[in-house]
Amino acid sequence: MLRRVASSALRTRGYSVSATTEEDAALTLARSFSPDVVMVDLELPSPEGGNLFDTMRALSDAYIVGIAPPDADGARIRALRAGADDVVSSTMNPEELAARCQAMLRRPRQLHARWDPMQASLINIGILTVDVGRKEIRVNQNDVAVTRIEFALFEQLCRRPAEVCSRHELLEEVWGPNWVGDTHVVDVHLSNLRRKLQQHAPELRFIHTVRGIGFRLSNDLLRTMDVDDAQVDSGDDRELISA
Repeated sequence: MLRRVASSALRTRGYSVSATTEEDAALTLARSFSPDVVMVDLELPSPEGGNLFDTMRALSDAYIVGIAPPDADGARIRALRAGADDVVSSTMNPEELAARCQAMLRRPRQLHARWDPMQASLINIGILTVDVGRKEIRVNQNDVAVTRIEFALFEQLCRRPAEVCSRHELLEEVWGPNWVGDTHVVDVHLSNLRRKLQQHAPELRFIHTVRGIGFRLSNDLLRTMDVDDAQVDSGDDRELISA
């Protein structure tokens, strides 16, 4: 019922809306059309395992709005901690839902960093290569599949390898200065990125959390710069592992 009424309310406000009750079709729509906002029932399962919300969050950089029954406090809290931009009740007035979408879109994400010809387009830190121009990350020459948000956050850390980036600084650089929401969203995306990076170098920590402040590159990663230099100086072609 909410899907049909909300779709009608959004269309009357000028939005282009695609809606479906099928989980597979929802993923196809998200992959094909790159929507600005995705609304997803928090109780729906995903064809790829787990629930549909988690799959959508990993798949898309769109604003994600979770929909839950009015008494599902646990589901709403979990979704917000997992990176939802908003969570609404399934009994919400469709006009309010449309207004919430408008409010989110007034503060667009700054996913594409402003181009500065004085900034390096290729960042090399030991076994890590960050190609700013191509928006690619490689570890030990292996491509790491990351989302645009994950790349934008990691680029900020790599441009300041010896400094701590606060959550506020990262939010402002990636989501924009007018962002209003849970700062925990930074932790969620960097946690996902950590897991992806360590798949290619399980012996290393890449990102260090500075409790109560923010994040920086780990000493483990920075030491690989010294390892690479030592390999060049000695002519040693053996694979070295940094503890």
